[in-house]
Amino acid sequence: MNIKSVLLASALLVVLGASSGCTTTEYVEVRPECHAPAVPYLPDIDRGQLWDHLGDQRYRELESYIDGIWSYADEQAAMLGVLCGKEKAPQ
Repeated sequence: MNIKSVLLASALLVVLGASSGCTTTEYVEVRPECHAPAVPYLPDIDRGQLWDHLGDQRYRELESYIDGIWSYADEQAAMLGVLCGKEKAPQ
């Protein structure tokens, strides 16, 4: 037997011996923060003036983006409501 084989065998025995003591399972409880994220603040802008400045296509894209932000905020608030027990999950 050469020295390399002896070292590999001893390293394997050490690893197996150390790992046999790790048979218990630990559970970590994870709790969400039960307050809704801040509501997105959008400045008060004259929509007609903005539409005149951006044009119809770009205004529609911006409007769709803003609606997506509101939708995301509403979804997050609803999910926190269910996780924190304030609301029932949809069936």
